[in-house]
Amino acid sequence: MEQIPVRNVVSWNSLIRGYIQYGLGNEALKCFAIMHDEGVQPDVVTYVCMLKACGIVGSITLGEDIDAKVRKQGLLQQNVELGNALVDMYCKCGVLQKAQEVFEQMLIKNLVTWNIIITGYAQNGLGDGALQCFKKMQVAGVSPDAITYVSLLKACGSVGSLVIGEKINAEIRNHGLLYNDFFLGTALVDMYSKCGRLEKAREVFEELPVQNVVSWTALIAGYANSGHADVVLRLYRRMTINECIVPNLITFIILLSACSHAGLVEQGEMLFNEMCFVYGLSPLLEHYTCMVDMFGRAGHFGKAEVLLDKVSHFGHLPLFLTTLGACRKWNNVKLGKWAFEQSLRLDDNCAPIYVCMENIYAAAAKQAEFIH
Repeated sequence: MEQIPVRNVVSWNSLIRGYIQYGLGNEALKCFAIMHDEGVQPDVVTYVCMLKACGIVGSITLGEDIDAKVRKQGLLQQNVELGNALVDMYCKCGVLQKAQEVFEQMLIKNLVTWNIIITGYAQNGLGDGALQCFKKMQVAGVSPDAITYVSLLKACGSVGSLVIGEKINAEIRNHGLLYNDFFLGTALVDMYSKCGRLEKAREVFEELPVQNVVSWTALIAGYANSGHADVVLRLYRRMTINECIVPNLITFIILLSACSHAGLVEQGEMLFNEMCFVYGLSPLLEHYTCMVDMFGRAGHFGKAEVLLDKVSHFGHLPLFLTTLGACRKWNNVKLGKWAFEQSLRLDDNCAPIYVCMENIYAAAAKQAEFIH
């Protein structure tokens, strides 16, 4: 790009699009800034690319600026791809109300438009909104595709809507999509798991032509969320030993959380070491939080403090809240006070922090009264 004597909007668009394709949103935004400084006027393609970049990095401020420019030039009603990019940007930035406003203002909507808004609601945990959009999509006479179904199954799982999930399952099978789309099969397993239909989830799982770490993890998560730690561990061993499938970081978060809630400290320690030394995975803060929770629930504060010394400087609020919870259970005032102070530095408006500390002090006072 630096060697091109005359850099016009086409050459800039090519470079920006390249960054977008590799998910390099910040680099795309830098290019847009230089393009602006050089006096090159953006076109519809530029705006579409920049909205995608804003969605990647979560830059709602710049996204709103582009929205204003698009409207000022009267481009929104003329180009469905631009409208789609705007809706997608707002969805990815978590501003669903604005996404819905743009969606309703679009004169032309295609299947991609509907998929973007449905997926936006589903990915932001607003399952009911996704299902309502699907009803409107059906009224509009637009036929769903595999992408629609994946998002709808996610929505059904989040709100526990088994009835609609079953209907979608039937449609998927009627169209012969289950065996042609891996993501659909995994989404079905996940939906049934989250709706508490573990036998059905396992039935769909066994039907899948290809079972990889994602589908295995979805099934394991279902049993973990239902408190079946013994089944979770059996499935994990079957996955890794019998099927030789390598677990990922998400798999281990689920495994460690299951061990924590079941009080399986020894198994949890073994899995943590396996993750680090057998599979060479670097633990995330979520893994350390699971381990602190597991040690805390069991009253093993020495082991918990070793981990806290390693990662407390990262300032992960869930880690300190987990520590406070354990201190409340075992009336550990000293460590509880430390966790309280760390939490306050991160969010002094978080109500559970104060509730936990108040309970810790109250329990300590009662214990002192009992001793005397």
